[in-house]
Amino acid sequence: MSRALDSETAASLKKGDPLTAFQAISNVLALPSEGLLEIEILGRSHIFEKEQYVLQDGHAIGISKLGLVQAFMVARQQLRHHLDGIKPLPDDDLSAATAVILLFDPEHLTAANARKRLIQRLLSGCQSDARARLEREKRFVDGLLTSRLHRHTKSPTLWSHRRWLLGLSTSLGVPIDVLRDIRDVVFVAGERHPRNYYAWCHARFLMGSGRDINLPAVLAEVQAWCFQHYTDISGWSFLYFLLDAGNIANRGSQCSTFTEVLSLVKSLRLTNESVWVFLRTVAATGLVGEDQYSHFLGAQAAVLENSRLQSDQAVLRAALECQPTVTPRKI
Repeated sequence: MSRALDSETAASLKKGDPLTAFQAISNVLALPSEGLLEIEILGRSHIFEKEQYVLQDGHAIGISKLGLVQAFMVARQQLRHHLDGIKPLPDDDLSAATAVILLFDPEHLTAANARKRLIQRLLSGCQSDARARLEREKRFVDGLLTSRLHRHTKSPTLWSHRRWLLGLSTSLGVPIDVLRDIRDVVFVAGERHPRNYYAWCHARFLMGSGRDINLPAVLAEVQAWCFQHYTDISGWSFLYFLLDAGNIANRGSQCSTFTEVLSLVKSLRLTNESVWVFLRTVAATGLVGEDQYSHFLGAQAAVLENSRLQSDQAVLRAALECQPTVTPRKI
């Protein structure tokens, strides 16, 4: 959601009750849930009843844009008074205020840090309560990262906060389900905002955070995602990262993936730069055998022959210019 307000919205801020808006929105963000909230900010095209700021259908939450602005003003003042020592907030109230602030502004570092300090304070007390709070925080952040909130899905502050949560979980002995996190968080954020650099960087972080990672399973899931989103260069880049991993259990997976991608581009006659950058990168690193490299050249020629646009031809010719820096392996 853009923080810019038009004149009509600015005038509307004088109407309604900001405190009521804050209570309604903070309450829905604090709802206990086994799943993730799916949040969407609704503008003037959606009619709200008087003093109604939230629409809810299960995990799907629609929040009035005007109401969120009013709630943010209340939450920001509460946080400022808390940090200045004017009116310290109880833990639940501090959590509610910072949740509203991060929903309005995902780059509000002060609010994110306040939530970190709250969790650290709980860790000094009851460990079971701290772990439960840690899990709720993770679900809250994941809800922001995967909802239809354009700025949140690629917020460096939110992704950094999630990394911090995972590091804390590891220190407490809480296992990280890497495959689930990639599937349920990274994939969804990548769909919400294509070529999501921060999401795929987080995927790389996840691959180094788990002890027992089923790399072939992750590879299969990522390959399937790339096939469905074949114009997304960030997904292909992560797929290459997995193929180039030194500890991959089955080196044959590299050739298998390369061959399957070649089949995809030939059958669909793909000419987009993302997939061809992936193919020529794999071909140039010597991860494939001589037969696969020959098939790569053949696929490039076949697609080029059927391509009519000059821009597509330029991409395909660039792929042909790639020469292996390592002699293709004989398999």
